[in-house]
Amino acid sequence: MELSIPIKLIISLLIGFAIGLERESYERQTDKTPTSGVGSLGVRTYALITTLGTTAGLLMVDYFSTYLLVSVAFLVLVMCYYIIGSLFTKDNGLTTDIAVVWSYLIGIIIGQEIFPMDLTIAMVVCLILILSSKQTIKGFVHRIKEYEFRGFVSFAIIALVIFPFLPNRGVTLADIPFISTLLDAYGLNSMSLMTLELFNPSGVWRVVVLITGIDIVGYILEKTVGQKGGWILTSVVGGFISSTSTTQSLALQSKTSHNVNQLVAAALYSNMSSFLQMFVLLATVNSLFLTQQTAFILVIIGVALATGSYFALNRSKKVDPMTETKSVLERNSIFSLGPALKFAALFMVIKLSTKIALMLFGDGGFVAGNMIASLTGLDAVIINTAELVGKTVTAETGILVIAAANAVNLMSKSTYAFLQGSREFSLKFFVSASCIALAGLGAAIIL
Repeated sequence: MELSIPIKLIISLLIGFAIGLERESYERQTDKTPTSGVGSLGVRTYALITTLGTTAGLLMVDYFSTYLLVSVAFLVLVMCYYIIGSLFTKDNGLTTDIAVVWSYLIGIIIGQEIFPMDLTIAMVVCLILILSSKQTIKGFVHRIKEYEFRGFVSFAIIALVIFPFLPNRGVTLADIPFISTLLDAYGLNSMSLMTLELFNPSGVWRVVVLITGIDIVGYILEKTVGQKGGWILTSVVGGFISSTSTTQSLALQSKTSHNVNQLVAAALYSNMSSFLQMFVLLATVNSLFLTQQTAFILVIIGVALATGSYFALNRSKKVDPMTETKSVLERNSIFSLGPALKFAALFMVIKLSTKIALMLFGDGGFVAGNMIASLTGLDAVIINTAELVGKTVTAETGILVIAAANAVNLMSKSTYAFLQGSREFSLKFFVSASCIALAGLGAAIIL
C-alpha cells in the first residue's frame, strides 16, 4: 500500500523526533554539552534532517538535479560541522555524525518507499538501540578477555570457514591407491571390505564443530550462571562442561568434606546435565532418532533428578555449599582444539570398529563395541549410533546401544569415585548411578 506524501512527512518527522530525543537524553545524562559540532544537535534538528531526507526522496525521480543539490549540500554541511566541532571540542568520534547521515538516509528511504515501512521502523529502532547502549557496549567490550576473543574467532574459523568447504563423501579402502592389490596379496580383498567407509571429512569435522560448540555454551553458562548461581546451577554447568571431570573433582572433595550428601547430589545433577546434552547431540545428527529416544532420555533425567534431590534435601545446613563446588568450574579458556581433534579421532576409531563388529558379529557385536567405547565417554557413542540408525541398524538397536553404553559409563564413573573419593560418597553415588542405569535399560526394553 503506497503512503500519501503527508503521511510520509509525518512519519519521518516522528522518527527524527525519536532519534533527536535519544541524542539529547544521552548528552544530558553524560553532562556532555559541546559548544560546536554535530554533537550539539537535538530533537528539532534531527526532525528537520529526516523530513529533509524524505523531501529529497520525493524529488529524486522527477527533479533529480534538485535532489542531488540538496543531498550534496547536506553532506558538505555535515562535514563542515564535524571538522569545526573536532577543532573546538577535541572530540573526533563519528557515532553522532553517522547517526545524522543515517537519519537523512532513512528520510530518503521513506520518501521513495525503498523498503516496507515495518522494515524501516525496525531499522530506526535498531539505530536508537545502538545509540543508547554506548555504556553497556563499552562495559561489555572491556570485560572481554583476549583469550575469549581468540576463542570465538577460532570457533568461527572452524564452523564457518573450514566446515562448509570439506567434501561430504565417505572415503573407503577402494579410494586408497594400491590397497586393493595389497589386500589381494593377503587374501583379504572382498567387496564388503573395500566399500567399508573409513571416514567422511565433513562428518568428522562436524563432530569437531559440535564438541567445540558445546564447550563454548558451557563456558558461557559458567561465566553467566555458574559463578553467580547457587550450588545446584554450579553442578549442572559443571556437568555440561564434563560430567566425568566434575564427578572426579567432587569425589576428591568428599575425602575432606563435612557434607557428603551435598557432593553426591552435585555429582548426580552434573550427570543429569550430561543427559540433557543427548538432546543436542541427537537433534544435530539424527532428529528422527531423537523422537524415538525421547522417552528413554526423560526417564534417566527424571531418576537422576529424583536421586539428586533426595541427597540435596538431606544435606547439612551448617556448610556453605558454594565453598565445596566452586572449584569444579575453574578454567581460563573457552575451548581447546586439541581435545576436540582427539575426540574426532576417537570417534573415527569407534565408528570404524563398530561397523566392522556389526559386519562380523551382527547387532550383538555392535552393542558390545559401543559398550567398550563408552568407557572413554558417551558423546562419541551417541553420535556414532545416531548416524547409523536408519541406515545399518534399527532404532530399537540404537536405543539399546545408548542405554547399555550409558550404564557402562555410569559404572566407570562409580569406579573413579571408589578410587578417588570417600567410602560414603562412593557407595551413595554407586547406588544412585545403578538406579539410573537400570531405569534406562528398563525404559529401552519396555518403551
